[in-house]
Amino acid sequence: MKKILAFALACVMSLSMAACSSSAPAASAGSSSAGGSASGDSAFSFDSPITVVVPFKAGSATDNQIRLMQSKLEKALGTNLVIVNAEGGSGTIGTTEYLSNYAADGYTILYTLATPVVYKPLGGDTAYTYDDLTSVARTSSQPMYLIVPDSETRSAQEILDYIKENPGKFTYANVGNGGNGHLAFASFLVGEGLDAVSVPYSGGTADCYTAMMGGEVNAAVYGEADLLAREDNHAVINLGSKSTVESLKDVPTLSDLGYEGYETNNMAGFFYNKDVPAEAVTAFENAVESVLTDPEFVAEATAAGFVPSFGTGAEMDQQAEAAIEKAVPVLESLG
Repeated sequence: MKKILAFALACVMSLSMAACSSSAPAASAGSSSAGGSASGDSAFSFDSPITVVVPFKAGSATDNQIRLMQSKLEKALGTNLVIVNAEGGSGTIGTTEYLSNYAADGYTILYTLATPVVYKPLGGDTAYTYDDLTSVARTSSQPMYLIVPDSETRSAQEILDYIKENPGKFTYANVGNGGNGHLAFASFLVGEGLDAVSVPYSGGTADCYTAMMGGEVNAAVYGEADLLAREDNHAVINLGSKSTVESLKDVPTLSDLGYEGYETNNMAGFFYNKDVPAEAVTAFENAVESVLTDPEFVAEATAAGFVPSFGTGAEMDQQAEAAIEKAVPVLESLG
C-alpha cells in the first residue's frame, strides 16, 4: 500500500506542476483556451486523417460519444477521423497501445473516461502514468449512479438500510476494482464503515448491465450516458453532482441523503501523448471547444444521452488531481 500512496502522491505533484507550468504541454492546452476562442488562429494545421483510439468496445457509451462528435469535429479540424476501438483491462489495454504503438505527431489521439488514465495507474500495475499524457479537452463530466433493475422497488434509503443491516450481502457490478465506478461507491462505503461487495467486469458497462439484469449482482455503478442508453433499469442513488438531465433531477444524491463529501463524476475527454507538439494540442482543443459550445450540437447530443461539458486541458488536470487525492485513502483502506 505504501507503493500506491507514494505513486499517487507523485501523480498529484506532477499534475499540479502540469497545471501551473506554462511550458508543459497540458498547461499549453489550458492557457490557449483561457486566452483565446475556439476559432482562434493556430500554428498547427491538420493535413492528414487523425486516428482516435477508444479503449472501450464499439457500442459503449464512450464510443457512442466520439461517433456523435465525429462529423462536427471533422469539419472543425478540416480532416477525417478514423476511430479505432481497443478494448480490455478497463481501458488500460487500449491506453497502453496508444502510448506504445503510435507516433507523438498529433495525428493519433486517445478518447477515454477517467478510469484507465487517472485511477488505474494508482495501483502501479500499468506501464504508464497520468504524466505520460497531455490533457487536451474534456467533453463531459457526468454523475455516477448506483443503478438497479426496474424490478427493484426499494428506495435509496431502504437499500442503504439493507446494506447497513446485512454486511457483505449487497453486491454491485463495476468495470474494474480501482476504477471510477468502483471508487464512486467504495469511497462512500469506506467513509461510512459499510460493507458491500464489488464485482468487477472487465468487459465494460455492457457486461455490468447484463450481470445486473440477469440477477448475478444486486446493482451496478456506471455513468449517466450508459444509464440513459439502456432500458429496464433506473438510478436509485446519484453518487455525483446534481444532474442537469430532466429525467434524473429527482434522483437523490448522497448529499440529499445526509452524506457529505462523496461526490464523484465521470470525466471523459481527449488525451495526447505528452510529446505531441503544443501547437497540435491547442488546435485540437480549439476544435473540441467549437463543437461542444455549439447550441445545435449540444441539443442533439443531450437528446442522445450525452450531456456535453467542455473543459480545458488545465481544468481536466485539476479534476484529475482532486480525484486522485480522494482515491488514495480509499485504496489504502481497501489494501
